[in-house]
Amino acid sequence: MMIETATDPLSIKRRQSSDDAETMPTPLKVLNSSAQSYIETKNYVFDCNTQIGLRPSQEDRLVMIPKLFHDDMAFCAVFDGTVGHHASEFLMRNVVDVMLQTEEMQQLVEISKRAGKKAPSHNEVALVIRDCLHKTFLRTDDALLRYCADHQYHYASSTGVTAFMWRDMLTIAHVGDSKACIAKMSGQNRLSVEWLTVDHKPNMPHELSRIQQHGGSLVWLHGNKAYIRGGDFLVRQARGEHPKQLNYSRAFGGKDLKPYGLIAEPDINHFEIQPDDKLVLVASDGLWDVVDPIQACEIALNAKRNGRSAAYELTQRAIRDMPSRNVCDNVTVLAIFF
Repeated sequence: MMIETATDPLSIKRRQSSDDAETMPTPLKVLNSSAQSYIETKNYVFDCNTQIGLRPSQEDRLVMIPKLFHDDMAFCAVFDGTVGHHASEFLMRNVVDVMLQTEEMQQLVEISKRAGKKAPSHNEVALVIRDCLHKTFLRTDDALLRYCADHQYHYASSTGVTAFMWRDMLTIAHVGDSKACIAKMSGQNRLSVEWLTVDHKPNMPHELSRIQQHGGSLVWLHGNKAYIRGGDFLVRQARGEHPKQLNYSRAFGGKDLKPYGLIAEPDINHFEIQPDDKLVLVASDGLWDVVDPIQACEIALNAKRNGRSAAYELTQRAIRDMPSRNVCDNVTVLAIFF
């Protein structure tokens, strides 16, 4: 699947189908922990669960806003921290505030207030959402880098995958290797699943080219996985320091790898929700390294049909199967049902 950056020409993926306040209302109800039960709004049903898994500490964080001022807007995010929880914790606490301060968010609130009146086209709204998320990622990263510099968190970093719902349009923005997928039920109850993200890995040609142009390099570690290494790695190591390497090429934070090609530029894609779309899963790699997407969506849909938490069943399945897959990780799952 072709992935657009925020500066590419706008394209909404149309996949084949089988009372208003005068100002921005406050406060928002923001969930940062596992949901106790399904959360229903006018257009969507939400569920989320996060578990420490087999790691000694929890570095995953989540954000869920089922109603972003209006029933037709929602925002969710998963952040998977590396080199401690400092980056993912910062993102959880600050990303929404940064987003709300963008001029585009005020535009979206005004657009939602015009429901039933002269509404802009999907393309016009998609442009506003794209600019909102692009600014949110980069401004949050700038703030995180300043925070890390103040606290000497030289390599604290985090992946990030966000889902922004506006009526029947889903916008996914991400950096790193946390993922999102969508499940579609077609004729004869046949389930099909589509990835909505493509991981940012240092060995991808366009990623590697940027890294090398900035003086970084590619190394293969821990079971032949690709990692970005800073150009100062050997010098710092010779001084007795402990420089870090990351196995994704785009991330929030990673202060001392940013000069060497690590970026927080998100890929942003828009998708039009069709009647046969049933579910979106947004999760950290603690799920995806263990459970394949079709199996994950089947578990989630079956759990919801039977009145059980889809996100909880997925985190528990991942934890159960981690040893057999040689995985030791935290796991966080957000589920959005249509």
